[in-house]
Amino acid sequence: MNKYSMEQLLLRRINKTRDEMIQTAQKTGLNSLETIKQSQKLDRLIYLHLLHFSINKTNNCVGYPAS
Repeated sequence: MNKYSMEQLLLRRINKTRDEMIQTAQKTGLNSLETIKQSQKLDRLIYLHLLHFSINKTNNCVGYPAS
């Protein structure tokens, strides 16, 4: 699997988890344990995306040498 496919897969998981969190929050409330768990899962997925994809893109901005 290439890097683009991996990023697209992760973005789909992020969107799915976000939708699930919103549905959970509507059913159980923002402070429910279920909503908090979904939020933490979403945080981890977003962190993975930042770590593996977004940070690498910022290193290749104009004016910075590619590493």
